[in-house]
Amino acid sequence: MKGPGDGRTMIVDSQFISGELSMADIDIDAVRVRAAADDTESLSQQTMKRLSHSLDTSDEVYGAHYGNGWESPVHLKVCAEKWEEHMVSLARRMGELSQKLRESADGYDRADAEAESRLRAGLNDLGRA
Repeated sequence: MKGPGDGRTMIVDSQFISGELSMADIDIDAVRVRAAADDTESLSQQTMKRLSHSLDTSDEVYGAHYGNGWESPVHLKVCAEKWEEHMVSLARRMGELSQKLRESADGYDRADAEAESRLRAGLNDLGRA
């Protein structure tokens, strides 16, 4: 199925089920994959910066109310630490994703270069026969 106005092949779920994809063309644009990697890395870095002070008010509440007979400041502190750990983990995973996207783009470029090289070699062999 052709994409809207761009001539590229779009894949729909029914094609997977029916087996129509055996000879279908899937267009991967390595430049766009790298751009997605850059965006993901940027978001990861921005998230890490924002996390550095995102829970400061929780620390203030804990400090102001700890030792006054209340149990909630301790629970708030534990909750804030768990939340921060979770968010840092997500930001790191975004950074890892950006690296994997770059590796994928590099792999597509290598595969394309190899296919082109083999095709040229085959055409050269045909020209010599």
